[in-house]
Amino acid sequence: MQEIEHIKAAAMTSIGRACLFTLLAVGTVMAGLTAWPYLAFKSGAILTTLLAMILSLRATLIDRQDIKRTETWFLLRERDEKLDERARRVIAGVLRETYRTLALYAALLAFGCWMFAFAALLVLPHAVVTPRTLV
Repeated sequence: MQEIEHIKAAAMTSIGRACLFTLLAVGTVMAGLTAWPYLAFKSGAILTTLLAMILSLRATLIDRQDIKRTETWFLLRERDEKLDERARRVIAGVLRETYRTLALYAALLAFGCWMFAFAALLVLPHAVVTPRTLV
């Protein structure tokens, strides 16, 4: 049982790190658009929705991926040199579950961004950027 927890921790570390770097990029884009709240939240919503879709796709395609080429395998290999075929199937299952969990979190974050974008559109209808306002 302790081994499964170690696999889950390694999967969350590797996939979570990538998601956090992606969210850092999304936050940077949103910070660059703070003058236009509607665009800031809309761009955050679009990019976070894209992240959720990519994570869902990765969860679906995990069986086609070589587990030995994942960061999770690398993290586990440092600890245990003799991982067998059964361990590969378990790791693939844990990776699938982790991708799906993080995709759900990204989808919830995207939903929140969509709601804030809608609220900004209602509260600040003049804040929508049109081609005339950029000139």
